[in-house]
Amino acid sequence: MLTKPKTEKSKQTKAKILFIAKQVFANKGFHKTTVKDITSAAELGYGTFYLYFKDKKEVFHALVDQVEGELYTAAEGGSDLNQVYQRGVNSYRALRKDLRAILKSFKENRNILKFSRELAMFDAEFKEKYESMRSRLLNRTKQVLEKSGLTGVNLNIAAIGIAGMIESIATEWTREDDQSQIASDMDLEEVLPTITKLYFKAVS
Repeated sequence: MLTKPKTEKSKQTKAKILFIAKQVFANKGFHKTTVKDITSAAELGYGTFYLYFKDKKEVFHALVDQVEGELYTAAEGGSDLNQVYQRGVNSYRALRKDLRAILKSFKENRNILKFSRELAMFDAEFKEKYESMRSRLLNRTKQVLEKSGLTGVNLNIAAIGIAGMIESIATEWTREDDQSQIASDMDLEEVLPTITKLYFKAVS
């Protein structure tokens, strides 16, 4: 990893590279994207790019890290499950709020997630990254199960089942082809009630 400057301007430049790279990857795919594509779209010199990243793969890794930080967390409308349950807020509302944040993040990052799944099939580094993201959803689901007081089941198995449902629905919803069983233009608020009710029924 290269040592990168840490001035405010350099942070902005790095953020710009990541922002533009995300768009370029979405339009061209990982394999067809070149460093030149990214620098041209960002209106930056070739040398500037290499101050921050050694190649496009490192940029993509950084984007995956960024997505992992956003996905399955309480950011932007999500809920801190521990605090919500401690305060006695209705558990259905807590689940709905958390799932809204998860689905929204899936939608906004669908291309990065798609490429991550594809690359994970034959690249060990990407597989590790992708599995790390999936483990966040599993751990978060297990937290909900523990808070729900669900008994008589193996919580690890239950978490895998419920997390798989969430991931499957979100993936199907964010597909952009004619094979999807859920219309990609369906509004979040149309998808949310069904997945929340299924989840709530499973843990209540």
